[in-house]
Amino acid sequence: MNLEKWMNWLSDIQKKMPFDTLRAALIVGTYILGEIGFFPFGSTFRLGLGSVFYVLCLYTFPRLATLVNGCLTGAVVVFIRVIADRFIYVRPLSWHNLILENAPALIYYLALTGGILVSKVRYWKTNTIKTSLYFMVFDLIANLLEFAFTANVHTTWHSIYVLVLGAGVKGLFFLAFIATTELFRQRILQEKEREKFQGQLLMGATLYAEGFFLKKIMKEIEEATEKSFQLYQEYLPESASLSQQNELLKLAEKIHEIKKDTQRVFSSLESLIEPNDYTRIDLGEALDLVVESQQRYAFAHHKEVQWLRSSGSNHYFVENFFPILVVVNNILANGIDAIARSGEIAVVWHVREETLYLHLGNTGKPISPDDRELIFLPGFTTKYSDSGTASTGIGLTHVLHVLAEVKGTVSISQTEGRQIWTWFHVQLPIV
Repeated sequence: MNLEKWMNWLSDIQKKMPFDTLRAALIVGTYILGEIGFFPFGSTFRLGLGSVFYVLCLYTFPRLATLVNGCLTGAVVVFIRVIADRFIYVRPLSWHNLILENAPALIYYLALTGGILVSKVRYWKTNTIKTSLYFMVFDLIANLLEFAFTANVHTTWHSIYVLVLGAGVKGLFFLAFIATTELFRQRILQEKEREKFQGQLLMGATLYAEGFFLKKIMKEIEEATEKSFQLYQEYLPESASLSQQNELLKLAEKIHEIKKDTQRVFSSLESLIEPNDYTRIDLGEALDLVVESQQRYAFAHHKEVQWLRSSGSNHYFVENFFPILVVVNNILANGIDAIARSGEIAVVWHVREETLYLHLGNTGKPISPDDRELIFLPGFTTKYSDSGTASTGIGLTHVLHVLAEVKGTVSISQTEGRQIWTWFHVQLPIV
């Protein structure tokens, strides 16, 4: 997320600038890194890292690969070096001689850009090793051309060996940077995929929990349908008018239509949260995803939470993991809400005889003995916002309904010591 914001910020700045900021960065960066190098032949000819930065920019932004940019880059490099030689190093040479000494750098960048254009830089990203070899060849050719036009140097086999070695070293720098960038990019993609998968799981868990209430509504609608039809058939006095009988029959029909509509909604919801869509998942990984989500929830509410995790099982794969996610997600969210500013939350679990034992504790506000029997009732809450608005009081109700459906249990206890811990002990069959 931070990387995306940074890239958007750079994009906004670029749009506001009266010049091409990428081109400016290309030229300035190439000159600065070009000063990092050495003079192998005791003349103005140098082997620097400027060309590595230059080609990396063209590799990343193919639109920069133009002869105009090559000419501008070379010209700026020559100009700054001449100015530096004249006023910083105070070399006793005329302007004419200083320009002649540094001008071959312009030939180098033009030749390098030409080679990149001939090889069609937009296709480079298909093979990084091939790309590095291209760069080494073009760098060697451009260096040979620059070397040929440099004054006071002579071409020998030794100088060619040095140029080949320099091209190889710069090619390795280029390859290493590309490999590092690609690794970084892959990690970002993996993190995004993980967040996406986590969001899908938690959304599925939420829909799964809401499905229990739909089942309850459908059952109540069925009872209302039967009751209204019974009234129509049996309890309506014979003295009632025909219009009254028709109204009662229409009422039964409307309730029946509501039931069918609810059934369609439930069927669609059930298809969205089918656990087989996710195949099997490691239980420890699923719990880690829930904890990571709750860490972000705590951070969003400006609470410092120290997480304590312990597992008595290494790996245990489950298929119908939505009930587990619903239970853990809602209990941990309630634990975070119970913490005022800072506190601790513990997630301890183990599997024995195909039963999952969860112990979820927090150091937030303790639950009074009178409230322990009420906290699972719909609408009951002890949480209020800053404006005095009450919470929905539905989270722990979800927990109770889910556990009842899968024949699980939950109990509450408190331990006292340095801090008061509130524990939710959950037993859940995972056959």
